[in-house]
Amino acid sequence: MQVTIGALQTDVSGTALPEQIISTAELKKHLRVTHALEDSLIEAARLAAISYVENYCNVLLGSYSATGYLRDWRYATFPVGPLSAVGDVKYDDSSGSEQTFSSSKVYSDTARQPGQINFRDVPSLQDYNLTPIRVEFTAGYAPADIPAPIISAIKLIVGHLYDMRTDEVVGTITTRVKLGTDALLNSHRIMHQP
Repeated sequence: MQVTIGALQTDVSGTALPEQIISTAELKKHLRVTHALEDSLIEAARLAAISYVENYCNVLLGSYSATGYLRDWRYATFPVGPLSAVGDVKYDDSSGSEQTFSSSKVYSDTARQPGQINFRDVPSLQDYNLTPIRVEFTAGYAPADIPAPIISAIKLIVGHLYDMRTDEVVGTITTRVKLGTDALLNSHRIMHQP
């Protein structure tokens, strides 16, 4: 998966099984479904709900390894989170050779979200290289650490997708539940502004 927001373009690798985030059995209990006839529908709704929450909040549900790419030495924020750790910073020097930047010259903030990184006493970079700096990092909620409001929002979205199986409703006036997914997710959104 690739995320590009602002200065830090990011390749993310790793997987979290949807069953580790929230089980089909837990969703069936929420939906009050006691049979197995619609398990595949519930599982598809679970995948859609997880994807929606990750995109809406700019978070990863599961722990992922990632590499961020920068064009030059400057302050940057991480476009996904929550940021757990910052690893090696590698760069292509002016001759094009890969070097590892000293960790004592890297300043990162994993407590604040979005996570931040900055550098001091930086060397010259290879000319015309569009992404000469590579930052390795770990981001995402471990399945056991996913906040309860996010799990509740996933349940609400799955319930909506399960009940509303078409794109339009005819002959009915509907409104969103005032304390619905937005109220549950807004405090967990990572607002990234480059």
